[in-house]
Amino acid sequence: MTRFWLTPILSYSPLVLGAERISCLPDAELESFRQLASNQHPRLLPMFKSSLLLSDEEEVCGSDFVELDLMREGDIVFDSKPFHLSHCAEAFMDRLLTRLEVKALLMAMDEHREVSFGKHAVWIKQWMDWLHAGYDIVLLREDG
Repeated sequence: MTRFWLTPILSYSPLVLGAERISCLPDAELESFRQLASNQHPRLLPMFKSSLLLSDEEEVCGSDFVELDLMREGDIVFDSKPFHLSHCAEAFMDRLLTRLEVKALLMAMDEHREVSFGKHAVWIKQWMDWLHAGYDIVLLREDG
């Protein structure tokens, strides 16, 4: 089963994904949430496959030896002990919008969200809380 995780980025050097990541269910609400974000800006809620975060070799994205489990507790640190960040993931992180851009777009998105989707308000609030704490956010896709 594919899972999607709204994930705070606590640090970039080394990359640290926060333990407070949120599994985004149900799928229908997530899809409408992603569409709402995309309507504001195509890169507002960037998605990346979690399996491509890791790398065994410098030229390869993905790992045959180490698996990333986003359900595990705690922060996930890419410091080569055991997780080595792939060059694909590094390039992806370099293209994220600034927090100031995201905050303005997220506020506009919140004004246009449909009240009928209860999770939207929860996800937007958490996203905004993370922004205020100084974290960037990414949506990770975990294929099961």
